[in-house]
Amino acid sequence: MRKQSCCQSPQRHKEHEAAPGHASRSFATLVSSRFKHPLVVLLLLAICVTAVDAKRKPNVLFIITDDQFRDHFGFLDGHALTPTIDGLANDGIYFENGFVSSSVCSPSRYTCMSGHFASRCPQPYFAQGNTEEGVTRILWNIGFADGQPNVPRVMQKAGYKTGFTGKWHLNGTMHLIQPIEKGSDPYDPKIQKIMRENQEIICNEIKKFGFDFVQAAYGGNPNDDPTLKATQCNVHNQEWNTKAAIDFIEQNKDDPWYFYYAPTLMHVPDTFASLTGDPRKSGMGVLDEPITGVQPSRESVLERTRAAGIPDENRAATWLDDGIKAVMDKLVELGLEQDTLIVYYNDNGMEYHSKGTCYQGGIRTQIMAYWPGVIEPGGRPQELVQNVDFAPTFFEMAGVEPPKDMLLDGKSLMPIFRGEQPENWREAVYSEIGMTRSVATRDWSYVAFYVPPSLQRTKAERVKEAKEYYYGPMLEEHPWMEEEYPFLENAPYFQLGMKPGGFAFERWQLKDPKGTPWAPSYFDPDQLFNIEDDPTETTNLAMNPEYKAQLEKMQNLLRGYLKSVPGPYPGLVD
Repeated sequence: MRKQSCCQSPQRHKEHEAAPGHASRSFATLVSSRFKHPLVVLLLLAICVTAVDAKRKPNVLFIITDDQFRDHFGFLDGHALTPTIDGLANDGIYFENGFVSSSVCSPSRYTCMSGHFASRCPQPYFAQGNTEEGVTRILWNIGFADGQPNVPRVMQKAGYKTGFTGKWHLNGTMHLIQPIEKGSDPYDPKIQKIMRENQEIICNEIKKFGFDFVQAAYGGNPNDDPTLKATQCNVHNQEWNTKAAIDFIEQNKDDPWYFYYAPTLMHVPDTFASLTGDPRKSGMGVLDEPITGVQPSRESVLERTRAAGIPDENRAATWLDDGIKAVMDKLVELGLEQDTLIVYYNDNGMEYHSKGTCYQGGIRTQIMAYWPGVIEPGGRPQELVQNVDFAPTFFEMAGVEPPKDMLLDGKSLMPIFRGEQPENWREAVYSEIGMTRSVATRDWSYVAFYVPPSLQRTKAERVKEAKEYYYGPMLEEHPWMEEEYPFLENAPYFQLGMKPGGFAFERWQLKDPKGTPWAPSYFDPDQLFNIEDDPTETTNLAMNPEYKAQLEKMQNLLRGYLKSVPGPYPGLVD
């Protein structure tokens, strides 16, 4: 990434924005002094005003990555070779207190595009997960309702070209595609034809949600698509997504655009196996030829990471980094770098098995922004920012007024981008996942895990349901889990609230108690942590009388949020 020697301070940028108006006044004075005929003066002034009004609106490149650990970022002292991503943080800004609203893929992505917390989701099938009391369960059951305003739809109506590539994971698409028998040969022309038709179905479905351009799309994770698994094409293909991004930018270089760039890296399946596997395999099956020339070769990735001593599990982070660099190089080539805001967001935290929880390791994430000429390089803002803030930021930047029926829970980050002190910024961030709710300030975290009475029932009822799942679907799909995750005789509900006794993913969260610092507190209804002194949340202070006042303060902060979102939360808000 090249550093901008001409990068203005935020104050100078504001002067630059005001310059066209001053230029028009001085031009008017000059014109009136040299040309006496009023029609000539009016014509020349109209030309000047038209030129000012025709100033290009800025583009948005929104990069949303998947399941990245801190160890995948070189600038965070990770064991990774990521010079481009490091440059976004160092030549742009990195938010030291970046958070997600929900710490798994689907609700996190929904919030990025809806601008509000996932518990507000109006899609009818989301409500089917509510308990008898009306408590919402925020899981992978998220999607947009017909006609619901979202970022791409609003930007599209405002004259922006909108594009998408990568992982969707909203509004299920798997029921739409043609099935393929397990073990089918992906190199068989008949199978290739079906897989390409399936790719077209997925792309057309995603277009319905506000995208003019959709290319190289996965309906969910590569492992979620049964046809990809059936043909062993459940792999990552970074070049496939890079080419789609470059194609979109080239096709729309003369118009303002919003592009949702969602690589599947670094989620499972095995990223190193994909990096070293057949480069023709992709989300649309086997390509006719490997995609070359859009970014450095895979062999180059392996050579550079080998020389740098990068462990195999992190080497694909360089593959991802190369893809982002290729897209940024295209912006420079087309003269669009200073017209484009780049926001980088990792969809959830991954530390200490905390994905799918409201612990700091799951809700803290990496958020960066880069915009030469607007954002001063090297900033490390301390404000608590969250993915609810992206939609209002993009709208303010583009001069777009969101529709009145689009509820936004966040605030625009534009003042922070300009180096200003934002007014009345939030004291705490709210997060929600499964049956768990939380608030976090800079120094404290409060996690509430209240299981509603309708799920508690009797122990016998819970155990019966738990056995039906454990000795049925779970062991049928994962027979190896019986030895690693023995049946729990008291069949407790876990924080995601999926099954008594724990769903497979929930059991994984507590697989390694020694590597999971918050494990001793996991089933406590009230959990209070001093994250300034105890950042990994090892010690629950909620029952300590010395911290009663702090507990009540955090509970009141949480109640404020809970009263503003749908559904009760028995024990705190009825």
